[in-house]
Amino acid sequence: MSGQSKIISLNITQFPQNLLIPDLENNVSIQVKNNSDKIEKFQFVFEGENLDIAFKSDILKDPIEFGPDETKTIDLMLKPTADGFGKLIINIYHIKVIEYTVKVQKVRKFIPKSMISKIFEKYTLKSNEVIDPINRDEYIASMTIKDLEKVEKQLETMKNSYLSTQTMNSTAVENSGVIRIENIDSIIKKLAKGHLYNNNISKSLELALELSNPNDQFDFYYKLLRVYATTNTEEAIAIIKKLKDFETKQILFKSLVSDKIDTDPTQSFKLTENIDDFILRTKLQFNIANILKKRENHPELIKVINQIVQFLLKSLDEIDDRKIQKRIYEFLIDSMHILAEIEEPRLVDVIIDGLRIPKRKEQIKKDLFDTIYEIVEEIRTKSELETVFSQFFLLNTFVSDITLDIKDFSSKGGNLSNNLILKDFNFNIAFVSLFGFSFSLFPIMDRVYNELKNNSNNSFAYYIFPSTEDFQKNELSNLKNTLTQFFQNFTYLHNQLIVFNLDFIPYLGTPTIILSEESLLAEKIKSKIGKISDKINIISDNSLFEGGKILDSLKQIFPSSKCAIINFIFSYEFLNDYNMLKTVIQSLC
Repeated sequence: MSGQSKIISLNITQFPQNLLIPDLENNVSIQVKNNSDKIEKFQFVFEGENLDIAFKSDILKDPIEFGPDETKTIDLMLKPTADGFGKLIINIYHIKVIEYTVKVQKVRKFIPKSMISKIFEKYTLKSNEVIDPINRDEYIASMTIKDLEKVEKQLETMKNSYLSTQTMNSTAVENSGVIRIENIDSIIKKLAKGHLYNNNISKSLELALELSNPNDQFDFYYKLLRVYATTNTEEAIAIIKKLKDFETKQILFKSLVSDKIDTDPTQSFKLTENIDDFILRTKLQFNIANILKKRENHPELIKVINQIVQFLLKSLDEIDDRKIQKRIYEFLIDSMHILAEIEEPRLVDVIIDGLRIPKRKEQIKKDLFDTIYEIVEEIRTKSELETVFSQFFLLNTFVSDITLDIKDFSSKGGNLSNNLILKDFNFNIAFVSLFGFSFSLFPIMDRVYNELKNNSNNSFAYYIFPSTEDFQKNELSNLKNTLTQFFQNFTYLHNQLIVFNLDFIPYLGTPTIILSEESLLAEKIKSKIGKISDKINIISDNSLFEGGKILDSLKQIFPSSKCAIINFIFSYEFLNDYNMLKTVIQSLC
């Protein structure tokens, strides 16, 4: 057992002194006081061996908070489940809140310094990556349908005239002033521009392919599509996608991105999806993002950077070329830097935590550490349980044969030693206390009983019947029946049983024992006690015990052939000197 600490005080105001039986309310009431001048929390743990414990309040399910100097009452009810003894174990823990400092990695609220301008500058397009802007007016001619028909007839006439000159020699052609191929090309371009003005892109492109010089065909075709895409982007893209030559398609897509980058950055960004050159595509996307930043289009900038990040993460999984992977990773780190700056580092941390490949996740965290994370000292608290009270209590229990006499016996505070309950008659002396006092004899008698039983070979029995009715008929019957029930197997006694009819008298100034008679047995008892201490006063006085129905009842129950009854009185001095009481009883065993 261990006692209680200074932080808490316990006062057990109600505790069963009787034999515990299931049919009675065996109540325990404990007053608990917090001795601290602060709010404290305590955890109460009640355990029972051969005991069911019922709590009269739900407060014990969780730690209980006590205010400064506050006292709370805890009420329990015990129900025995086996013959012999029940063990009530009480443990109380102080929940100590301890503060300690740890260094932890946390996501920054803001990046430590701006890097966005430096990153965008790094991805400025080189001269060979820049496509010159196109002048839309150079490739559109304002013409009506009638104008177009007139020019088409003119073109037809010129073509026929040109064909007729093919049979002349060069000198004749030179002198005739007839149509040259350059003149036809000029009319073709004029007509194509007119059809483009009228949104007839198919006819316009068809005419471009009629130009005499293949290089002129491509250049004019390419520029007509660029101009058309300024107002009809989706249709232009559909035409480009149908082209068979990959290089031509890529040139056109790059041109469309370049043409839209200033007028419609959002659409320009979408057009970059068609560019196959990964590095150029990403650089163009960074340039588009830079334009959005300069125009302070914050929502669209966030959207674009998020798309870049997701595209790069996907590309890392799909592209095997290590050289390109290295560039992708560089782009990714820079785009995450930008996202952390224009939004907040927390969003980038969420993206990183969502990555499936642990090695990649850790590498990105490492490379972005100074931007996204910081090491800070953080005060944390932890709870530690400190035992402030730990004690167990042994209580005698009986459940197997509950008669009305047993109920009455227990109700009046009756109790008896564990060996009597278990019918273990390995003892030579028994103390029978049949008088009521203002205090209970059970705690001190049971303590002596258990200590002698556990620490030596000495054993005795005790039976406590605190009379409250001066042994009137019903009470006397209850006494006889319970004594008979518990002392019924005298055949198991190995030696003579000495029954001490026990009583206590007030203080006499000296520890005093009074015996009932002068006899050989009494002399042996006096001799044993005398060897303990010369401070004990032993008196033989039979006049104090003559006659009486109690003694007669005891003689009826304890046969003289097996038992000897000795009237035995302790003065109260023994109640205040436990060790002396224990030594006396031990000497008699």
